[in-house]
This record gives sequence, C-alpha cells and structure tokens, in this order.
Amino acid sequence: MPDVHALPAPIVPHDWSSVDTSIDGEAPEWLSESQFDRYTETVRNLLAAAGMEVEDPDPRDPAHIEASSPRNGFKAEIDIHEDRTAEWIITGFDETPEGTRALALASLIVRLLNVETDV
Repeated sequence: MPDVHALPAPIVPHDWSSVDTSIDGEAPEWLSESQFDRYTETVRNLLAAAGMEVEDPDPRDPAHIEASSPRNGFKAEIDIHEDRTAEWIITGFDETPEGTRALALASLIVRLLNVETDV
C-alpha cells in the first residue's frame, strides 16, 4: 500500500470564505452600474481577505484597483472592464539584493509568470 502524504496547504486563503462572491453567479449586464460596482468591490474584498494591502477606491475611477503584498513588495495595478475582463501590471521591489544568484533571480521570475490562468 502506498504511503499517504499530507495534502499541501490550499492556495486559496481560508479567509475568502467570508467574502460574498454571489456576484460571480450573475450574468454580466453591460448597462448595470450597480452590478459592476459590486463586482469590483468583491475583487477588492477578496484581495484584502488574502492579506493584500488594497488602496481605497478612487471615486473618479472605481474600476482601478491597486493592491500590494506586505511581505515582499510586489504590487498589482488592475483595471477591470464592464465585461469582467481585466488588464493588470505587476511590479516588484526596486531591485534584487547585491550578489543575487542567477538561479534565484530566474526562479523568482518563473514563479511569477508560471501561474495557472484557467481559474
């Protein structure tokens, strides 16, 4: 009989269960401003529940979200569109430490870019 190994820690933080994601069950309505506002608010709440520092929404552009990790200096700027598509930019800390090994730098970049996008 094969050994049974413990399952790895879940990728999705447990705190996400406290966020109302019922908006995901609704078909997008192009002209529904209230639905779009609830959608962007849900994304903000999920990021905050995952431990990200989320900037307060700009009343002039509530679909623009800025979130950063308090652990590593990475920041995401997200622009959500009414059809629930999004564009984003991820930036890192200013520079890697002096003497960073090539393997460490390449490993960091691969982990960032090798994320499953089929959510």
